[in-house]
Amino acid sequence: MKKISLYLFVLSCFALTTACKKKFTLPPDKAAPANGGSITIDSLYKKYNNYYLGGPTPTKQFRFSNDVCVTGTVTADEVSGNIYKTVYIQDATGGLQVKLINSGGLFVGDLIRINLNNVLLDDYAKMVQLDSIDIEKKVVKISSGNPVTPTKVSFAQIMAMNNGHSNMQGRLVLLDSVEFSMVYKNRTFADQINKVAYDRTIINYTNTPLTVRTSGYSNFAGKTIPCGKGSVVAVVSQFNSSIQLLIRDFNEVNLAAGVCPYLGKPFDTDGFGEGWNIVKVNGFVPYTIGTYGGASYANITNNINGIKNNCETWLISPALDLSGSTNPVVNFATAAYTSAGSSFQAFVSTNYTSGDPNAATWTNLNPLLSAGSYAWVNSGLISLNPYKTQNVRIGFKYIGTSAGSSTWEMDNFYIAEN
Repeated sequence: MKKISLYLFVLSCFALTTACKKKFTLPPDKAAPANGGSITIDSLYKKYNNYYLGGPTPTKQFRFSNDVCVTGTVTADEVSGNIYKTVYIQDATGGLQVKLINSGGLFVGDLIRINLNNVLLDDYAKMVQLDSIDIEKKVVKISSGNPVTPTKVSFAQIMAMNNGHSNMQGRLVLLDSVEFSMVYKNRTFADQINKVAYDRTIINYTNTPLTVRTSGYSNFAGKTIPCGKGSVVAVVSQFNSSIQLLIRDFNEVNLAAGVCPYLGKPFDTDGFGEGWNIVKVNGFVPYTIGTYGGASYANITNNINGIKNNCETWLISPALDLSGSTNPVVNFATAAYTSAGSSFQAFVSTNYTSGDPNAATWTNLNPLLSAGSYAWVNSGLISLNPYKTQNVRIGFKYIGTSAGSSTWEMDNFYIAEN
């Protein structure tokens, strides 16, 4: 009897245990995005140009309606932080920007296929793109470790336009025998502390400029720009009419050390600082940082709220020791709207320390200046050979009167060996 009772007890426990077991439902296998044919990158550009003609509008957008796919190799990813929620892909016919819904998951060398069904083909400020791609739903990674060799190109090839777009948009390129403009040498690529992006200018042997755009979130934002010449690998991007180069890896900035300027000041949006001094001798009109079309510069005007103010205001550089220099020069650019009664001049001094500039001795540098209409004019290379000593400062003197108003802009200041 005891054996039977024990048997029944064990049997009932087994039944309860079995009844309490939860049955889990396995998730369905993830289906790869459909492949209903292929399209090349250059064909995407042709489709964009044919559809938009005058450019996209909020009520005119092109969305794919079938399972056609584009296949390309990732040439730039988000690893360095210089690119965010974006990758660039390339095939044998061209390169293309791909905007992602979520960050991460795709890397340089990944060969991927993107299903374009219901995907928007548009542009952002003239940069043609596939918009809002969901990696989980739209992308198949075919393989990894497929390096793309950058195409060696000239500045002219990058700047050549078709319907308002660079012919090299989205491509990985190599620029050889280049250097950064003197004013940017020995400065950082961007503001790593405040996470502010900067535009720096790179030039070729003819001094043709191209913009290098660097995010303040990139892992090389705080690195110093080399002063010499060499090569740079980058992806070609565009913002409206400005062609921009995006560096994907600091190790692909292969520039020599070179000779750096004694002083350079691009007057970015970070303000004056760095020893520059604004002195208001008469009145309250200040120098400010102005911006227009993405560019920034030192700016001053005596026309405030329609009132023409009497003033004398100086912008004075930090002191430099040029006693060890060989052939120093100063260079800058100006743009202006001018009228009678106001003036802008550039001087050099070796005995100014602080306070009222009129208490020191200043010599007029007589630079080339803008004649008006906000046309930028380069000052020319102005020799500082007579001032190869200590405590050398450059001062920009602005005079405003109630008889007239004027606006002066100054940028790309540097002192360097010629």
